[in-house]
Amino acid sequence: MSLGERLKEARLKAGYKTQTEAAQKLKIRPQVLSNYEAGRRDPDTQTLKALAELYNVSADYLIGTEKKPISKLDESINDAIEELKREETLLLMRNADIDEETAFLIKQALINGIKYVDAMKKKKE
Repeated sequence: MSLGERLKEARLKAGYKTQTEAAQKLKIRPQVLSNYEAGRRDPDTQTLKALAELYNVSADYLIGTEKKPISKLDESINDAIEELKREETLLLMRNADIDEETAFLIKQALINGIKYVDAMKKKKE
């Protein structure tokens, strides 16, 4: 799958039905986004990063070095779990790997925390 095809797929999965909607969020002209999706132009690094952020996927997925779209949230959660594995702050993790159930519970707690913070930010706006 090409960069353009991945961009279009990611845009649609992110809920942007038209290029115009996504382009407005990115503060670029719809024609520019159309050129990216059609493969006529490649986005610069900064734009690629903005596209990945808007579509909630990694830049690596968009350029094709990752096969599966990993959301930024999933990436952050996985990083946090890896950090917890390295730290010896939690008794349950000392001298042992995190079992699947514990990892799931930690992920759910992190997701709920992030959703709560997002909701609080939106209330302030």
